[in-house]
Amino acid sequence: MSLQKLAKEFVGSFEQAQYGKAAELLPKVKLELVKANLIVPNKEASREDLIAARQVLEVGVLTSIHVRNEDEMNRLVAQIRPFYAQELQLPQSNNENKLVALYLLLLVARNEIAEFHTELEMLEDEDAEADPYLCYPIRLERWLMEGSYDKVWRAITQQSEFPSPEFAILAESLVYTVRSEIALCSEKAYTSLPISNARNLLFLNSDQEIVEFVSQQEGWEMKNGRIYFPTVAAVNKEERADGAPDASEKLIANALGYATEIETII
Repeated sequence: MSLQKLAKEFVGSFEQAQYGKAAELLPKVKLELVKANLIVPNKEASREDLIAARQVLEVGVLTSIHVRNEDEMNRLVAQIRPFYAQELQLPQSNNENKLVALYLLLLVARNEIAEFHTELEMLEDEDAEADPYLCYPIRLERWLMEGSYDKVWRAITQQSEFPSPEFAILAESLVYTVRSEIALCSEKAYTSLPISNARNLLFLNSDQEIVEFVSQQEGWEMKNGRIYFPTVAAVNKEERADGAPDASEKLIANALGYATEIETII
């Protein structure tokens, strides 16, 4: 099958939400791009061929997200970057900021914050937060660093917050990240918490879920309606000279307040 026909079938499968079929076609399309010397932009290729190759790689990135293949997504992002170079003088792709934002979100989800900021510095958009795609991972990373877990939780669980379906898929792994960060802060701030408070704090929906979560945490114990954290946390807390609440305690208090408000509304 010719590259043109194969690319058309590949893009068509994606547009019809046949992501499994598109994923099966993707290696074949990439191979044909290699044969046509279009897997990387070159001066001999026509403007039309470069635009077509760029579109195929862009759809490849989106396909890899839908089939949850992060390694393939990484490879395709690296391959598509040269097609966005200004030296090619191609018309700007409507997908460029979307794909860059998705890659930034992947870095946040993997907690690769240093790489995230490196990528952010490379952006040519001076007002990235005004872009409907780029603003999403930028704000998420900021809120995570601030400990504003209530804002992060809304952004990764409410469908109305996602710029496109692909963001919802990549954001799934952030659910674990947020709970892990809250758990870590809890250990540092408290010796124990009532189970009901911990359930709200960790954005869990039932006592069974909190039981399962506690069983996965090293040193956590449940008894008499409370969750007790590792004793090292208690020792560290007692050794604080000033006795004033630290940053983690403030973050926990804010999150608990938010959870209580939500519970009241529901």
